[in-house]
Amino acid sequence: NHRLEQVSFRAKEFLYATKWLLGEEQGGDDYDHPILQQIRPKLDTKKVIASGFSYGSTTCSLAATAEPKRFQCAVFLDGWFHIDYSSKGYVYNFPPEAFGEDWPNGANNGNERSHAIENKDGLTIPSIFINSAQFEGYEKLYAATTTLANNINTHNKHDSKTPESTLHVIPNTKHQNFCDVGFWLPKVLLRHLGKLLALGDADVLEASENILDLTLKFLKQF
Repeated sequence: NHRLEQVSFRAKEFLYATKWLLGEEQGGDDYDHPILQQIRPKLDTKKVIASGFSYGSTTCSLAATAEPKRFQCAVFLDGWFHIDYSSKGYVYNFPPEAFGEDWPNGANNGNERSHAIENKDGLTIPSIFINSAQFEGYEKLYAATTTLANNINTHNKHDSKTPESTLHVIPNTKHQNFCDVGFWLPKVLLRHLGKLLALGDADVLEASENILDLTLKFLKQF
């Protein structure tokens, strides 16, 4: 229940921050900051992209499920799309709303969705899923990620103008290859400390370039 409530709260924050940046929500001491006043008029509200890493992917998927017309597409980096608390009797796709599923029995006083989500189709916007080899090795997690990508394509199969949602795995990478940990130290030290920093055997720069290339190729379709 904690994870379900947590990601629901984070998705609401994500949506508020998006609207705030676009100038649709006002508030806070920094709202009228000169830099933001320069940026806002240049933002294309029709080309807003939801993107996140790890639990951030979970958050973005729920936000995009709640307001699919808000985002043109989504980029998910090593997303956490499955919860396995077998010892407590909880095993479910995460967040359930993105899969068009209900919350597991016992969560939120019954079998129901988050009150903030009215969309019953789940996540439907075209998305790219880029995973580490580490996460590919977690059978249930990778199966859930594959299901999510397939669900989107099934929903959009009759729309020839909608780009296909795709799933990719970067060879010899671990979860931390998707953040800036690999850039903290020189290569010579990374060879010795890579495992300590939870990095895979892949070259840090090459893995990052691969992630960027896949992302840019996907975004150029829009």
